[in-house]
Amino acid sequence: MKIRLRFRDAGSDSADAPRAGVAETSRPGGPDDSRHLRHNLSISIWVRWFVIITWVAQFNYRVNLEDPNYLPTMLFAMAVLALNGYVHYRILTNRPVTWRWMLALSVMDMTMITAGIAISTRFQNTYFVLYYPALAMFAVTFTSFRLNLAWTTMAAIIYAAMSLSLAPGVDFDTKEEKVLFTRIAVMFAVVVAVNLISRFERIRRLAAVERERELQRERVDLSQTMHDTVAQAAYMIGLGLETAIELASGKNGKDRDNRKEVVAKLEAIHSLSRTTMWELRHPIDARRIFEGRELGPALMSYASTFGTITSIPARVVQSGEEPMLSIATRRRLFSIVHNALTNAFRHSRAGEVIIGLDFEKTGLRLSVSDDGVGLPTDYAQRGHGLRNMREEAERMGGNLEAGPGVAGRGVRVTCSVPYQGNLEEA
Repeated sequence: MKIRLRFRDAGSDSADAPRAGVAETSRPGGPDDSRHLRHNLSISIWVRWFVIITWVAQFNYRVNLEDPNYLPTMLFAMAVLALNGYVHYRILTNRPVTWRWMLALSVMDMTMITAGIAISTRFQNTYFVLYYPALAMFAVTFTSFRLNLAWTTMAAIIYAAMSLSLAPGVDFDTKEEKVLFTRIAVMFAVVVAVNLISRFERIRRLAAVERERELQRERVDLSQTMHDTVAQAAYMIGLGLETAIELASGKNGKDRDNRKEVVAKLEAIHSLSRTTMWELRHPIDARRIFEGRELGPALMSYASTFGTITSIPARVVQSGEEPMLSIATRRRLFSIVHNALTNAFRHSRAGEVIIGLDFEKTGLRLSVSDDGVGLPTDYAQRGHGLRNMREEAERMGGNLEAGPGVAGRGVRVTCSVPYQGNLEEA
């Protein structure tokens, strides 16, 4: 009896949708970067409200209204408040905001502070302290170290030029140049500190996005696996049992003994059930990776499961101390082992499988060897297992090779991966 089944891939559209969403969220300039910019811009807006309102209140305390600088200074302060209020309005109403708004606010901040110093008592006044929050707000939004260094250098040069050229300036007799140097040094210290913190938070955020991408990819892969293997295998098992029952009961209209056909059918069903059980164990055992288990212990447990289901002994041989590999790297290595074990179970007729895990100074080497019948001549064109393993290795910046095993027997799959880019962020 020959049964031909054709399955329509109804889940392909739904499977592809999450992948598209992941790429859209994580790509540079995508929604995630926009949210990050909006968040940092909101912080700078609230800081600017506090600083400018405090400065205006202090400037108007016991003010001399006959001072010719009073009106221009207040008009300029009102302009800064108006621009800050407009950008705040765009954020509150969910209107588009870009880095140009932050740049415009930063330019106005620096202009107002510099003008305030120029029209007052220059080096002897305290307006210079406003440079520090202004530079800090710039460093929060713009994470480029070179850009921050250039921006701070420009502010330092302008402030130093005013302090040295406009009277009353720096008094070298009382060594006030040391005070000027300290003020400028603090400018750079503030910017470097804020910029490093901002960059660190950005790296952590991108790492969190990458982990979310891996989780979504895992969900998509699990859904595809359930559709391609488990669901179809369950259907085939049910259909095979129905056929075996018909053969055993003689309902097929034949009078001859159907015992051999029943036995063959049941053996095929048993083999298919073991394959299904093995495929189901992949997502079940892979959860240990997401729970924080190291790769070595996770593979040892998986090898034991493989031996129980397939009756093929498997063991893990590990050398070296496992470093803090990222979850994405451990998941991909686990997936490579799963594909290699699946091939050994289905095709090799092996008597034993050995999983090698070698942690070296600059990278790791993962190998899966069996003592079976070896690779067919057209193995590269068969199925997707080897291609999927190579793709996983390339995503980690490594490479994967397949060839004869020890002493020319069986198959050995070897994956080499560098540590750079695959370690967990501290």
